[in-house]
Amino acid sequence: MISRAQRVLRLNDAGEFIKPSPRQYPHQWNWDSAFIALGLAHFDLPRAIAEVRGLLRAQWRDGMVPHIVYPTGPSDYFPPPAFWQTQNLPHAGPIPSSALTQPPILTTVVRMFSERTHQQSNGNATDYVLRFTHYAFPHLLAWHRWLHTARDADGTGLPCLIHPWESGMDNSPLWANALDHITPAILPPFKRRDMIHVAADERPLAPDYERFVYLIDLGRRLCWEPRVLLEQMPFLIQDVLFCSILHRADEDLRTLAVALGEPTAEIDGWLARTRAVFDARFWNEARGLYLDYDVRSQTPIDVNACGTFAPLFAGLASPEQAARLVAEHFDNLAEYAPSADSCFRLPSAAKNERGYAPRRYWCGPVWIHINWMIAEGLRRYGFDAQADALERDSLALIAESGFREYYDPRDGRGCGADDFSWSAALTLEMLLGSRSDPA
Repeated sequence: MISRAQRVLRLNDAGEFIKPSPRQYPHQWNWDSAFIALGLAHFDLPRAIAEVRGLLRAQWRDGMVPHIVYPTGPSDYFPPPAFWQTQNLPHAGPIPSSALTQPPILTTVVRMFSERTHQQSNGNATDYVLRFTHYAFPHLLAWHRWLHTARDADGTGLPCLIHPWESGMDNSPLWANALDHITPAILPPFKRRDMIHVAADERPLAPDYERFVYLIDLGRRLCWEPRVLLEQMPFLIQDVLFCSILHRADEDLRTLAVALGEPTAEIDGWLARTRAVFDARFWNEARGLYLDYDVRSQTPIDVNACGTFAPLFAGLASPEQAARLVAEHFDNLAEYAPSADSCFRLPSAAKNERGYAPRRYWCGPVWIHINWMIAEGLRRYGFDAQADALERDSLALIAESGFREYYDPRDGRGCGADDFSWSAALTLEMLLGSRSDPA
């Protein structure tokens, strides 16, 4: 399994970056590259660092790290780089990219392989990673600062998403109500390319995709100016998963700062402010769930999706909240636990949600990277048996169906793209953990 995972990462290596998959995703994606680097560090540390450097080279002048980078120019993928209309923006980056971002799991990954290399006391590798960490730290700090300020619409410091793609969970049932309130008046000419290599019933529905394009067009007309976007974008969401990943990343950024002798006061402020507002914004005591928040309508999004467990990854849940999440939801046969209607965890939406669809992109399938993050969170709170079950399910899915983009929780059949890089990378992480020598 280890050698197969390594072969997938080699197969998808495009030189300047590793593609998420051979055909469906021919460019560099933000959080994909982070997970890919985590896997690469187990057998090719220089390539892992090159992956991160490649992503950070595309950072915008205002600090944003984009969600798609086009180092090799256009392909048959939609949207092509020119569609974003960022070429002449004073705050854009030096490499063609999208104008959106993604969850900043990159900082956590950098801390993980930097710390492991230091613990293994390999002199050459330690010096190499230390030089890289000195390079990466100011880039990561600028990105976190941008998220906490340029995307802060209400003074909480919780970043707002302006497009479903920024969540990483593109067409989750979480966004259904907000998207239903958007009526695309005029759409620019476009042609979907995401169903050439993947079945239509595994991809977003046409009305949702039209709204995705409409929001991009609106962002173009607003010149992707952060404050104007917060004022005028109809989609403005504070997401539990994104905010949890950012808080965990803030913790890890602080760890890097201490190791490098950098000041921590600004990061400490972000950590304290998030802890102060997180429960009031997201926790629903009656349901024992964390719920996303629609900033435009100023209402919670009453949808039970996998992101509700992400505060465990960030350490933001109290022990009592963690116990409720596990007992009432994770182990609930009607929601996330295997039962007569499913064999594998963790569905990306609760099985009893109205929008649940076990093979459609983000409406129900199991994702390996989500399983990995939630397993990490469960262990943080002492739920080792549940974390082990998530890892076993993840590895069983891969053993049965290969390195797929996502999986049907009912029978484990692979869905989406095949030879998927982060599924391969996280297989290496689950099997090797901190035991391998990244040098």
